[in-house]
Amino acid sequence: MNGSTNSGERRSIRALLLSPWGIAAVLVGAFLLSQGYESWRDRGLVAAIEGYEPFATPAFELQFSRKLPFDPLSFLGRGVQAGLWQWTPEGLILTDEGRKFFEQSGDQFISHASAGRRKVRRMPSIRSRSGGREIEFFYEWTEISAPAAALLYPPPRAGEEYLGRATLAQERGAWKVTSIETRDFDETRSHLQDIASGVRR
Repeated sequence: MNGSTNSGERRSIRALLLSPWGIAAVLVGAFLLSQGYESWRDRGLVAAIEGYEPFATPAFELQFSRKLPFDPLSFLGRGVQAGLWQWTPEGLILTDEGRKFFEQSGDQFISHASAGRRKVRRMPSIRSRSGGREIEFFYEWTEISAPAAALLYPPPRAGEEYLGRATLAQERGAWKVTSIETRDFDETRSHLQDIASGVRR
């Protein structure tokens, strides 16, 4: 009798699993398990990238002469509008606000500011490479400093997704960033420095 009961229960469970609801439940369970695994796998990589200062709080590197020819439509004019400096016939003068982000050395203004703060939003691509990882990820700006908002063209925008790439290697059991590329910011900041140096117009 028990054997017949157990056999009937097994058929009942099999029928339930093979029903549309059973198949859907199995698929949802498998999806949740895979998502949990990916989240666990990615946690160390995300922590390494977000703990890497050049990514998390990138420097706003900029140096230029306070005696550049003034153009109100250039970054110099945008800096005046943002209250970072004032224009005079003898050259630019840093304001109190500007001194929070720039220092003057002779006739040069040198940024000592961060561009802001960034965090990883998602990592759609992770590839193994020579014992390390090659990652494509999307990130967002959570803070944008006044110089970055005013002087970069186009400036970063909070809440938008930007594409980044990184390579990581394991060191003493922890992931370490060996290279990182965030072209939206890197190229825009480099272009600004070229203009400030007179390389581009």
